[in-house]
Amino acid sequence: MNVKKLLIPIGIMSLFLLSWSFSPTRLYWDLLDRCTFYVLNSWVRKSAFWQNIWAFMGTRIMDGINDSLMLLFLIYLVKKAAQINRKRKIAELIFTCLLIVSTLYIVNRNLIYKYAHFYRESPTLVCENSFYLSHVIKWTAVKDQSNKSFPGDHATTNLLFASIIYHLAGWRFGTLAAIYGVIFCFPRLVVGAHWITDVLFGSLTIALSVSSLMFGTPIANHCINLIGKCLWWKEMKEGRDRKGEGATKSKKKPYRLEN
Repeated sequence: MNVKKLLIPIGIMSLFLLSWSFSPTRLYWDLLDRCTFYVLNSWVRKSAFWQNIWAFMGTRIMDGINDSLMLLFLIYLVKKAAQINRKRKIAELIFTCLLIVSTLYIVNRNLIYKYAHFYRESPTLVCENSFYLSHVIKWTAVKDQSNKSFPGDHATTNLLFASIIYHLAGWRFGTLAAIYGVIFCFPRLVVGAHWITDVLFGSLTIALSVSSLMFGTPIANHCINLIGKCLWWKEMKEGRDRKGEGATKSKKKPYRLEN
């Protein structure tokens, strides 16, 4: 168990969450929320070019491109690895995908909404004089409002991906993944579907907590090893059988001709 990996990220995010929950300091976070929304919302309000860019960035097509790019990044790590480590990297790829999907389903969809009943309206539904991108963009459906803005699924996906890459591939690849993840957090912020604190205290907290729990304890390693065994059990079985046959042959006495 790595105590630093387990406790430091969770401890830092816990302090920030307390400051967000505590009334006197919550005022400053709310101010940050509103200022960030108005700055981004005014940006998209003024330019038809950026309206179309951010509208496209929020489409299902772009979601598919985002997921594909993350998958290609993982495949690159598999290809980059030495031959002897390829099977381990493939197991890590599958583990990453399963962890992201299960986190979205268990934490975002069930724990927060179904059991905690935590619902938060998006900036466009709360702030006055909000600009709705969906009112000017007609060529695609734009999600610029929500009554369940906390946390953001897209931000959770991207930030959890970056956290996992940091643990599996080191800080250089982790930094690249984090930059990529932050960029893809912006579309929903710009159109007003999420507050900045939905990302900071929702998605980022979930990403760091889950990754710290997985990699600060032996859970991730056990899961990856189990996936590897499930994928290559036949090879392993054949290898054990060959070893067994070799041991049996070595124990046999040599045949001698009698005079």
